[in-house]
Amino acid sequence: MAIWAAAWFFFVLLSYSVVRPVRETMGAIGGTKQLQGLMLVTFAAMLIAVPIYASLVNRLPRRWLVRVVYHFFSVSLLVFSASLSFGDEFVRVWAARTFFIWVNVFGLFATSVFWSVLADLFSSEQGKRLFGRIAAGGTVGAVTGSLLTSQVATALSTAGLLLIPMVTLQAGLWCAWRLEKRVAIDPQFAATRPQRDPGPAPTVGGLWEGVTHVLQSSYLASICVFLFFVQAAGTQLYFQQAEIVGASVPDDQSKTQLFAYIDFATQILTLTAQLVLSGWMLRRLGVGVSLMALPLIYIVSFSVLSVYGSLAVVATAMVVTRATGYGITVPAREVLFTVVSRKDKYKSKSFIDTVVLRGGDAISSQVLGSLRNLAGFGFATLNFWTLPILAVWSYAAFRLGRRQQQLAAQQPDGQEPPNENDDSTDNKR
Repeated sequence: MAIWAAAWFFFVLLSYSVVRPVRETMGAIGGTKQLQGLMLVTFAAMLIAVPIYASLVNRLPRRWLVRVVYHFFSVSLLVFSASLSFGDEFVRVWAARTFFIWVNVFGLFATSVFWSVLADLFSSEQGKRLFGRIAAGGTVGAVTGSLLTSQVATALSTAGLLLIPMVTLQAGLWCAWRLEKRVAIDPQFAATRPQRDPGPAPTVGGLWEGVTHVLQSSYLASICVFLFFVQAAGTQLYFQQAEIVGASVPDDQSKTQLFAYIDFATQILTLTAQLVLSGWMLRRLGVGVSLMALPLIYIVSFSVLSVYGSLAVVATAMVVTRATGYGITVPAREVLFTVVSRKDKYKSKSFIDTVVLRGGDAISSQVLGSLRNLAGFGFATLNFWTLPILAVWSYAAFRLGRRQQQLAAQQPDGQEPPNENDDSTDNKR
């Protein structure tokens, strides 16, 4: 079962790694001022997309939910390719801006749907043992996509490049179908997860049910705070990358190639972390220590950038922070959701993975833009004053991991967690 999950994730991240360098190029062209506006519009797009997704969750069985979401993204890629090929200058400009927003939506929803399904199928202990390996399958796909893009970016037009992920997403859907078939006949799955797959539809209830669960549960709220800091730190580093690359690299094709090489280095390091460190850290050191890894890496990165902000330093920081995030933080983060109810796995998790993450981008981008453009702060100063906040984030990450271990200990394997907020469980202890 894990093999088909890893294969599905392989094609998801391969597709994302092809479109992301194109997005980075478009983001670097307009500088930080354009990025502020695009991230704000991305957040607004999320507010529209999440209710639509929640409606699909209510109406479709899990296997059809997956198909509808990924078919939509494939058709979108075809539309973008046609717009960039046959549209006039006005159409191409707006297609490029829309594409930047679409990639952010695609990156979150494609991975959120994938991990929601896996959190539904695997227990906490199974997640600690297997999520790192499954994530490694996605990393191999990301390595393949980054290497492919770096080699063909200067040979293919952007419109032609976008046809590649359209095909690979469909290959991922076939793997998802094989995973569903395997789940249906796997005796180990039936023995260990008898109550995890009770009906044809993933869950019922409206979007606001998932939102209210987040507001009522201190555990889910803590996950939101953790992920907000993930996005805020990432946005600050991303803005620095856009500014430094925009000033250092002359043409768009060279920018796309550079970003593809950065992605390639990131995925190689990510794969090493997933295969060597992730499972060992989650099993031996615990979820809390695993979650602390990313804020500690950001402390080091911003400390160096506050003194020496060059292209080499920012590129290295991007590689190391992304590799830590994908290689260690993502498996640890997804283990957090193995101890919540089925509704929270789909409704609350989708809200957290989309609106909260993009809201973190939007808020942090506006704050950074204001500090840069209105207050006149340089990135060196901002990096220095961010360090105490990162230290608080590191401690909060450790406490969140300890909370997950407590909830996992209260939940016998194979039983559905309660739907009510986890604070009621705390009061019974």
